[in-house]
Amino acid sequence: MKNKFIKYTTSILLILIFLGCEDYLNIPSEANVSEKEVFGTYFSFQSYVDQIYNYICEPMGYLTSSPNMGGETVATMAVTTGFKAMRGADFTSRGFYQITSNNGGIPGIWQAGWASIRLANIGLANLDKLEATDQERAFIEGQLLFFRAYFHYELLTAWGSIPYINKALNPDEIRLPRYYSYKGKNNYQACTEYIVEDMVRAAELLPLSWDNPTINLGRVTKLTAMAFQARALLFAGSPLMNEVSGNDAVPDLEYMKRAAEVSGVAIKIAEENPDIFGLVSWSEYQTLFTTTTNRSIWTKETLMGRFGLRDGVNEMGTGLLNNKLRAYIPDGNTFGGSTQHETLTQNFADKFEMVDGTLYKTEYDQDNTLRWDSRDPRFRFNVYVDRDNPVDDSKSEFKLELYTGGKTMIAVNGSLTPYILHKMWPKGVNAKSVPISPETRNFRIMTPLMRLAEVYLIYAEAQNEVSGDANTKAQGATITALQAVNKVRLRANHVPTTATGGAHGTFRKMILNERAVEFLCEAAQYWHDIRRWKIGQTLDGQSMYTLDFDKSWTPSSFVRREVFKQTFGSRNYWLPFPQAETQMYLDFPQNPGWE
Repeated sequence: MKNKFIKYTTSILLILIFLGCEDYLNIPSEANVSEKEVFGTYFSFQSYVDQIYNYICEPMGYLTSSPNMGGETVATMAVTTGFKAMRGADFTSRGFYQITSNNGGIPGIWQAGWASIRLANIGLANLDKLEATDQERAFIEGQLLFFRAYFHYELLTAWGSIPYINKALNPDEIRLPRYYSYKGKNNYQACTEYIVEDMVRAAELLPLSWDNPTINLGRVTKLTAMAFQARALLFAGSPLMNEVSGNDAVPDLEYMKRAAEVSGVAIKIAEENPDIFGLVSWSEYQTLFTTTTNRSIWTKETLMGRFGLRDGVNEMGTGLLNNKLRAYIPDGNTFGGSTQHETLTQNFADKFEMVDGTLYKTEYDQDNTLRWDSRDPRFRFNVYVDRDNPVDDSKSEFKLELYTGGKTMIAVNGSLTPYILHKMWPKGVNAKSVPISPETRNFRIMTPLMRLAEVYLIYAEAQNEVSGDANTKAQGATITALQAVNKVRLRANHVPTTATGGAHGTFRKMILNERAVEFLCEAAQYWHDIRRWKIGQTLDGQSMYTLDFDKSWTPSSFVRREVFKQTFGSRNYWLPFPQAETQMYLDFPQNPGWE
């Protein structure tokens, strides 16, 4: 039966991976095993569900794509995300949101999402065939409901209002409208209500933790479902999403209240179960994203991510550098990877506060003690600067030369700014070292799609919007909005902020800045934030800067220089649908500006 099942699941995966939005709805005819064989036992049904875990997409894309879609990075090559983000370009050709498969048939969220939704619906329709304990049945149903909701959520937040497909449709049922009402809500918010409905039920069915973590590590849990429910509600209550649902472009306090209550309870559960959940210590912060030893990239803080190796692609060692991390590594001749890399802009570097919580000032550019040191500790964690050695301090050939005219700055296509992304490139990893170091051989990446730190910040943002006072608690919560954000700041050995947002002037501005700093390079978080708060157009035409300076760090030599003016038009609030999908029928129109 095992061989038959493998043949069955492989057939379904191959069919779905190459189908479009319309075709994926058709029932595959290649299935050559009975439904009872697939859905009859807990083991076989769980194997069916495991297909969907393989469709979880890794935001740190292949070749030259990255999650940095908001203009936080800049690059010289047209194929890079950093290049496209500066120009308001379409991101659907490569990476997390790509429309068509590339690099050996690896799908982005468009294909993975629709395929997974169909798999979830087929599974839910066959629950009656499962012969298992009540608990086993609950775990299967909970995972299927979660994934149906999760993939709708990912598609919704990037493309806007979409149909919520809660059954396996027949070909004559596919003409579903983009815009509709549900539970008194319209369009984007109507779809969110369906998502929340499934997430609530999933949280009721899923375990707080799975037995046998060696086998079940990476499976979604009760807290995963609650966290994504909170994020979906937060987004639905944000100005952009409220506006496209037929309301004013202001926060929807009902949604904010619901987001605060769900995330507040989730935090309470996490803090009552410290053996299962918790923020990792600052000394272990790197373990959230990478490993250079033979261990799993999963922590008590990680609530969801793409776990495990993807078949057919080398996701370890030098192969990972060549296929994935090349988006961040400069000077391919020295460090490996590719020269088609992106670097942090000076504008984004300015977002990192000073060590005392005050804001960075341009005059600090010329102060060698303040410019890159005396900062929020997350600054140096996120970036390498001039004179840093990413590989081996004893070998000068690996020292970064990021001054004007320096080797690293001018290598091949060059670095546009002197801020090399460090977060996903831990020290010691380098494809050009001879012999290859153990750190390089064991190097792996996993970008968290949800971690506990975000639940704290969702709660802080939502509760502050509802009450206007960061010293308040949501119903069911045990901490205030201010205490929640300071949990994240203090973990990084940074100073706490205040209920008025400290140097930022308002709690809202501080939270958005905190999210930008904490989630840099993670799952397009900055892009989502400037969109949902509808502040993207305030960036349109903004000058994006690099920092020029000499090899000796002469203070007067540090001068900002414009490298780009950012483009962010009204069309950039949503991704374009595949043109063919918008021409099938009138009720599925293209997003404005992409016609």
